Amino acid sequence: MPFQREPFRERAAMYRAVRDYFDRCGYMEADTPFLTPTPIPESHIELFQTDRHLPDGTVSPLYLVPSPEVWLKLLLASGAPSLYQIGKCFRNGEQIDHWHRIEFTMLEWYGLNESAMSNLGIMQEILITCVQATKPDVAENVGGTIRKLTMEEAFREFAGFSLEADLQESGLADIRRHSPEYHRALDRVANIFTARLNERNLPAGYNGIETADDLFHRLFLSLVEDALPLNRPLALTHWPALVQTLARSVPGTPWAERWELYIRGVEVANCYGEETEEGALRAYWDTEASKIASATDSTYSDTGWPERIAEGMPSCSGAAVGLDRLLALIRGDSDLKGLDLFPIRDIMPR
Repeated sequence: MPFQREPFRERAAMYRAVRDYFDRCGYMEADTPFLTPTPIPESHIELFQTDRHLPDGTVSPLYLVPSPEVWLKLLLASGAPSLYQIGKCFRNGEQIDHWHRIEFTMLEWYGLNESAMSNLGIMQEILITCVQATKPDVAENVGGTIRKLTMEEAFREFAGFSLEADLQESGLADIRRHSPEYHRALDRVANIFTARLNERNLPAGYNGIETADDLFHRLFLSLVEDALPLNRPLALTHWPALVQTLARSVPGTPWAERWELYIRGVEVANCYGEETEEGALRAYWDTEASKIASATDSTYSDTGWPERIAEGMPSCSGAAVGLDRLLALIRGDSDLKGLDLFPIRDIMPR
């Protein structure tokens, strides 16, 4: 494939502009390892695994990181200031299509004493920074002011029912996430969501077993995501806390402190107000590790990462941006092909 000079130049310009922005804001750039012996368990992400061979014959697993989160949070827990990193990330099992690659570039940053909503303001500035560095005349639907829409507003407008009312009916908002009562409330939510799917003649179960999380995503993908407005960048905020993540819950509500950014209907960024409570971190780790073990017979080593984060990491918000997607969207591309310097098909043995 002939060398494409313009996307090469644009990518370099965007990276320089992002680094200049964070440097001006007092963030420290990190450069963390690509390999980890203790990845954060995420049951919906498949990792690339290799083996480390020691001189004594011992073999232990290592994993390519799906994001630098595992390392950046340890740095924060050790006393580091606000951090950012631009680096390669790896996810196995990804289909290579318009917007997915098994290796991609991510910008991830953590702002001390930031909330998810204040971090959205930083995201707006980063979007403006990237547009000005690459294509200043980009259309409003890519480079404009980010519109904020809560999950409740989105479900009311596009699905025709109140997601908050369904979640409140289950009692989730009044129960700690890692308590035994919470699991019973999740069963009640699953029944409510199943009824919502049945009302719309949508399939309500695969193999007869689906969690409240699964059913929520079915409702969201079937009724809401494709209907989201495309005329401006859109931040979908206040996701249900029942979706298992490391975002902290908003007290007294069924919501988590979380947003996702869509541009032209494509998910570009994800942000949490970061969980630091030890019980919640431990419950997340154990639940996700158990799901992975039951599905793959794989076990991730645990060196006390949840406890180390709870003990040392200050209040902060972290965000991650897929820079390949962002650049392609700013360029006006309909996929990532124009940014593939070495497409998989070109480097595979013939």
